[in-house]
Amino acid sequence: MGKTRHKLEVPLNETALAILAGKRVAMHGAYVFYNPATGDRFYDLKAGFKAILKRAGLTGITWHTLRHTFASRLTRSGVDLVTVKELLGHLTITTTMRYAHSNHDTKARAVAKLPTCVKPVSVVPRKARKPKN
Repeated sequence: MGKTRHKLEVPLNETALAILAGKRVAMHGAYVFYNPATGDRFYDLKAGFKAILKRAGLTGITWHTLRHTFASRLTRSGVDLVTVKELLGHLTITTTMRYAHSNHDTKARAVAKLPTCVKPVSVVPRKARKPKN
């Protein structure tokens, strides 16, 4: 459940499912991800996330970094913004647009999808206007 208290259902791809399947083999109790010290679910994910980042030697990464990466990778793969909005659980496209960053390659692929049978248009420069006095 997200900040909006709406149920958020996100399908997983084969890689994520394989990771979870491997994790289930090592499960100790009802939780796939659990606190090994207590065997119960995690209550403070921030502390665990911080520890993982420290072990990996990564700095400047937050939960939102992961959301931005997820959204950007989806849009760069050609997923439409409405679907990205729904996967992130946003209520508006405006919020999603803050997360989904484009890049030059994505823009070039988009322009390449235009039909090539269109006649080139010659651009004629405008005449210079005389300044008003």
